[in-house]
Amino acid sequence: MKNHKIIKRIIICVLLLIFITSIGFNIYFLFFDKVCYLQNPEEIYTMEAGILRNNLEFTAGEDVEITYDLSREEYAVLITDYQIDKIAGTGTELEQALNLMNEFAPRLQHDSYYDNHIEVNALALLEFSLDKKVHGINCRAKAQILNEMCLALGIYSRKVWIMPNSGYDNDCHVVNEVWDTSLNKWVMLDITNNQYWVDEEGTPLSILEIRQKGAMQDFCTPVVPGENLNNLNKLKQAHLAEFLYIMKNMTYMEYCDSYSVGEAEMQYLLFPENLKTNYEYLISEEAVSGPPADFSESKTD
Repeated sequence: MKNHKIIKRIIICVLLLIFITSIGFNIYFLFFDKVCYLQNPEEIYTMEAGILRNNLEFTAGEDVEITYDLSREEYAVLITDYQIDKIAGTGTELEQALNLMNEFAPRLQHDSYYDNHIEVNALALLEFSLDKKVHGINCRAKAQILNEMCLALGIYSRKVWIMPNSGYDNDCHVVNEVWDTSLNKWVMLDITNNQYWVDEEGTPLSILEIRQKGAMQDFCTPVVPGENLNNLNKLKQAHLAEFLYIMKNMTYMEYCDSYSVGEAEMQYLLFPENLKTNYEYLISEEAVSGPPADFSESKTD
């Protein structure tokens, strides 16, 4: 009888141990296990890189001549009222643009659900949102502000939509590119995140260069103006969320045919040849890779 009670207690203890162990494993997998696919950034990047690699080549589009208006009356107001010439300084085009971005990015509250009810030009948007946390604006509006500031200072600048692959993904992003004479190329600026992108040597990158490197899984990373570039791998880890977000939105691009005060109605897609679109207006890769047409002419003269 005594042995029977001991065996019964042992069985109960074993069952309790199994039960407690089961609960422990469930808690671990729910809250502490970091191996799952959705929690593994490298797996997510592998997926994004594969999408870009499968759509690396673009459809042959029109050789559109994009124009840049550097002489609007409103630019004088931007310079006088917001001191953008003093903020930009006297460095290269990229250095001036980075100074502008670094100054105004933290002063513009972000709101993904902003309804675009303010007229899309820098003066109206600044009046509505600058230093007003209750008046957030989206990436499209922020990029418009930076674009007009750069144009006002004679810097060739454009606003570009970068787009995801999924038809179920309604979230895209809008960034800027500025033409830098010293680098002889376009460089992407993301005023929403106050970042630009560099390669393993610290060389600033264009949208298409970032896309190419992402597809081939070559090193590149976003950086904030003023950050020390001595340890780029560490910076990439620090900015991993933004890295993955931009890579998600690199399938195709949307460009205006002209850049000035306000937003042009005519827009062109730079679109992968492996994907289908019913959109009629497609631009060639060559049209967005080289320098602005009037910039080239002025240098020739």
